[in-house]
Parts: sequence; C-alpha cells; structure tokens
Amino acid sequence: MPLLIVAALAATIGFPAAAVAQDTRAELLERLRAEKASQLKPYEAGRLERWVMRAEDGRLRRLITPHNGFFVSLGYTHKPVGAGIGFGGGFRHDLFDRRARIELGAGSSFRNYQMVRADFSLPRLFDERLELGVEALYRRHPQEDFYGPGPDSSEADRVSYLFKGRELQGRAIVAVAPWLRVGTLVGHLAPSIGAGTDARFPTLEAGFDQRAAPGLFEQPSYAYGEAFADVDYRDEPGNARAGGRYRVGLRKYGDRDLDRYGFRSLDLLFQQFVPLFDKKRVFAFQAALVGTSAGEGHQVPFYMQPTVGGSRTLRSVADYRFRDTHAMWLNAEYRWEVFSALDMALFTDWGQVAPRGSELSLSNLTPAYGIGFRFNTAQAVFFRVDVATGGGEGLQLFVKFNRAF
Repeated sequence: MPLLIVAALAATIGFPAAAVAQDTRAELLERLRAEKASQLKPYEAGRLERWVMRAEDGRLRRLITPHNGFFVSLGYTHKPVGAGIGFGGGFRHDLFDRRARIELGAGSSFRNYQMVRADFSLPRLFDERLELGVEALYRRHPQEDFYGPGPDSSEADRVSYLFKGRELQGRAIVAVAPWLRVGTLVGHLAPSIGAGTDARFPTLEAGFDQRAAPGLFEQPSYAYGEAFADVDYRDEPGNARAGGRYRVGLRKYGDRDLDRYGFRSLDLLFQQFVPLFDKKRVFAFQAALVGTSAGEGHQVPFYMQPTVGGSRTLRSVADYRFRDTHAMWLNAEYRWEVFSALDMALFTDWGQVAPRGSELSLSNLTPAYGIGFRFNTAQAVFFRVDVATGGGEGLQLFVKFNRAF
C-alpha cells in the first residue's frame, strides 16, 4: 500500500510537470518561429542593384528612351531568337490628351535581321479597361535555321533560309481584372521564303524538298483570327520572384490564295514562381504546349510550325533544333541571389516535337541540365549566360539580354 500511494503521488505530480514542459517547448518553438518571421524583410536592392536601377531610370535613360519623342534601344520589338545583337529606334507620342498613342519604329541586328513597324492604339477606353489598336509590320529574317522535320532530325542537315513577312494586325484587349486579360486579334500575313544568307550552311532548297518542308516553293497570304485569355499575377513580369502566369490562345489561319495551307493552332503556357525566405531564393517552373492541325488536303507550312530548342525552351541544343506540328517543353530552375544584381540558377529543361499530339510523351523528352548567371535588378534581367548539356550535341552556351522565362 505505501508503494501504491507513492506511485500515485508521483503520477499526480509528474504528469502535470510533463504537460507543462511540453507546453513550454511548444511556446518556445512558436516564439522562435515568430522571431524568425519578424526578421524576414521585404526584398531590398543592394548598392550595385540600386546603381543599375538609377542608371535605368535616370537622366540618360529618359534621354535615349523617353515616354514621348524619339528613342533608341538595345533590341527591338519582334526581334526573334537567333537574330544576334540588335538595336532599335523610332518615335512615339501620346495624342488627344493621352487617349491615343502612336509609335513608329525600326530595328536591325548584326546578322542583318530587320524590322519596320507602325502602331496606333486607343489604350485607355472605358476607364482603362479596353485597348483597341492596329499594327503594320514588316520583318526580314535572312538566316533562319532548319534541320528537317520531326524529333529524329540530324544536326548535320542544318540549312539556312530567308523569311520575309508583311503583316497588318488589329487587336481588342479587355482588362477584366488587374490579373486577367482577354482579347482577340485579327490580321493579314503575306510571307515569303527565299535562300538564306548564312554562308556556313547550305540554303534550304538545296537540302530539302516540299515534302520535308511544306510551303517551301509556294507561300499564300493568310487571314487569321485569335482569341486568348491571360492570367498574370507575377510580382515583377521582367524578373518574377513570386506569382504565376497562365495563358491559352486559339488561332486559325485561312489560306487566301492556294487553298492548301489553312490550319489551326493552340498555345498553352503555365508559369509558376515559388519564393523562399525573402524572395532571395526562388523555384521557377514553366510548361508549354503548342499544337497545330490542318484540315483535309491542307498542311502546316514548315516556317509556322512550333519549334523546340534554344535559350527559352531546351538549352541542351541549338535554337530551332526540332520542328514539327506539335511541341511541348518543361523547365524548372532554382534561382538564388549571389549578391546584389547577380543571381545564379541551376536548371533542367525537357522538350519534344511530334507529328501528332498523341505521340507527345513524357518518356521521350530530350533533357537539358545546366547552370546560369543572371545580372538583374528587381524589375528586370538585363544580361544572362546559360551553359547546358544533356541533349547529346555537346555543351551549349547562350548569352542573352533577356530573362529565361
């Protein structure tokens, strides 16, 4: 009996003590978490980054790229991947008390790519919820690459071709919410294909025929229409560290001359950015799918087929390396701040093309693995170097003046 009494007293005293100790540990952990959370501050630019931002927003930038007036720029609107370093310039100005805007511009690159455009818009209709606009555009791309159709094309078959296009496009875009835009595009496109000017490679017609490259010898003019929806809640579109973007677009091209090259295309894009701590570390993900389909007796021209390869899709192979009527790619990056104005990234890409959507498979994707360096401000990436391998075609180096995605 005395032993039972002692045991009962010990249990009576010990159980509350254990419960108190457990409560104390829980309170301690909660206090530590609160202290850690209080130490996480919003992203603050460092000295070097602040200097770059002042340079971007300062007097020199306002002088060479003013909101209104004559401007010059590194790169230009509609500059394609692979054009090389380019410069643009023109004139832009608000009209009618900012109810309308006009922009005239041109651009050229070291590889002799050229662009001329004129744009007129009414960007602030209905309390800035509706934009109407029309754009006239001329493009000349003299060194476009083609390796042949399909996922089994050979790097040794690389050829060069010239693409020229005159385009007139109208647009209507509605801002349903700050993070949601829906709209429609209608336009007319008159393309032309010719011999490429890249002396390192044969011209397209010397290596492929009409079966491998539909539309090689005959190019109709097209009338097209598109409907799209775009959800975008990224914190900074030029250098996202949180949020996401999801876009879907459906476009139809009508062959106005030959009745042979009418087709439809579907574009799906998914981007997600997951920050860690105070946004100095970020997981970035991207998935994209582009599918085209032609009716009976029609084909999708080779120069309008989706491609995989290069600095924005699959970094283990060259730009435009794979081309077919269907394409998909997946990208994942872990980005971290080394010091102010410089981020590094470890990344992996996966991509594939196929003649039919049913042949796209996660088991047959071409991989890429690599490391990247991004010189940036909080708002934009202004210089990027990516090094990758994994595609069976050696080490690939990409030096770009823009973000990966």
